Amino acid sequence: MFNPFSMGKDMKGMEKMVKPALEKFMKDSGFVKKEELDSALQRIDSLEKKVNELERR
Repeated sequence: MFNPFSMGKDMKGMEKMVKPALEKFMKDSGFVKKEELDSALQRIDSLEKKVNELERR
C-alpha cells in the first residue's frame, strides 16, 4: 500500500543509491564540470601564447 507520509524518506534512500552511480556515469562518459573546463581552456590559452612567443624568436 502506498503511504504518502513515507515518500520523503523513500526518496532520500533512492537518492543515496542513485547519486554515486550517476556521478560515476558522468565521469566515465566524458561529462566535465564547467569549472574544470574553464581552467583547462585557460591553461591551453596560456600555453599557446608561450609557444607563439617562442616561434617568433
